[in-house]
Amino acid sequence: MKKSLFIFAALFALSLISSHSYSITLDDAIKRAIDVSYPIKEQKETVKRTEFSYISSIDPFLPTVTIQAGYNRYLYGAPITYTSGFAPLVNNEFYNAAGIVSYRLFDGGLRYAQRQGSFSLMGREKEKLQGIRNDVLFNIRSAFFTALGKRVVVEKRNEAYETTKRLYALTKARFVEGIVRKSDVLQAEVRVTSSKIDVIDAVTDYEKSMEDLKSLLLIMPDEKHDVEGVLEAPQFKESYQSLTEKAIRTRPDVTYQLKEIDRLTSVYKEKKSNWWPKIDVGLQQSRQDTSFFPNGREDTVTLNFSYPLFDGVGRYYNMEGAQKDVNAAKYKLEEIKRNVKLDIIKAYKDFDLSLENIRMYAELLREATINFDQALGEYKAGKGDILTLIQAEKDWAKSKENHVVSMYKSNNALAYLQKVSYLDGN
Repeated sequence: MKKSLFIFAALFALSLISSHSYSITLDDAIKRAIDVSYPIKEQKETVKRTEFSYISSIDPFLPTVTIQAGYNRYLYGAPITYTSGFAPLVNNEFYNAAGIVSYRLFDGGLRYAQRQGSFSLMGREKEKLQGIRNDVLFNIRSAFFTALGKRVVVEKRNEAYETTKRLYALTKARFVEGIVRKSDVLQAEVRVTSSKIDVIDAVTDYEKSMEDLKSLLLIMPDEKHDVEGVLEAPQFKESYQSLTEKAIRTRPDVTYQLKEIDRLTSVYKEKKSNWWPKIDVGLQQSRQDTSFFPNGREDTVTLNFSYPLFDGVGRYYNMEGAQKDVNAAKYKLEEIKRNVKLDIIKAYKDFDLSLENIRMYAELLREATINFDQALGEYKAGKGDILTLIQAEKDWAKSKENHVVSMYKSNNALAYLQKVSYLDGN
């Protein structure tokens, strides 16, 4: 009796919670997850940083304007002597000022390579952001369908619990009439208790799955939420070949590596630019005098050409090392494409298997229903025994639960296929 009251209270509490909780649909969960995800926010900040770096890479293409001012005092004699009439004047204090405009005319492609490298780095981090977003979508879908499935499992186990209570009442009434033995009543009572335990386990599993979902959505544990949706077999008809062709062009890990190859190619060009001379042009106006505002003015135009004839072996080996990095990145790209194809074919087969499981468990449910109805009819007619009826009821309850589990696992399999195929795109 105490157990019955406890189970009733647990079921009543669950229904009460559900009636006063906020419902979460799949669309709501996806939208909120994209908005609150910490990994997405973190990567967005990284993307901003690379955008700023790309903007700053324009500086070497612009002229440099510099102003200088200084004060010099010679402690032991002045190097310059000024003459006024016949009396020499020596001053050991001087002031100078200068304005310089300089511009690099040629650097062997160094500036362009650095800017292209910054652009590729920015693109690489944007692709990484899309990859993180793709992972978040999969985690949300998987958590949502798992919670939805376990909620339906609770409903199916409640149905089984109600069925066992009716069987117990039927067996008890037949015992009172003297038709069955006391052991039949005890067997039915054991099944009722076992069914109660199953309900409690299912409720706990559902609550834990909801905590997983709420954690991803940054919802506090004490807030009451429930999932809302219809659990059904998913539909998907695109071919493996079509998925693969799209994925090897658009999946974030592929495009990320393409951007990385571009970046490393820019690094190679930077190293290669060291083999070219540097040409700079400058315009300078300078003044130097003994007054605080110097009067002596000099205007100069400079054209500088520089080239290191010998600076060791670093130029050659640094360039060769950069080229090897590019080659290694290209091999890595091919390996990523191979893994993409493998991921998709495995996910595709898992999804096909999940659909087949739904069909098989649906057939098993139909057969178990017929078997239970037959066993119940024979038991009522006095031709069957309680053990056969209880086993038929267990098989019927388990087949209903397995059918539900197969549907939410199939939805999870489709979510994984969407992830590895990058069906959500940008």
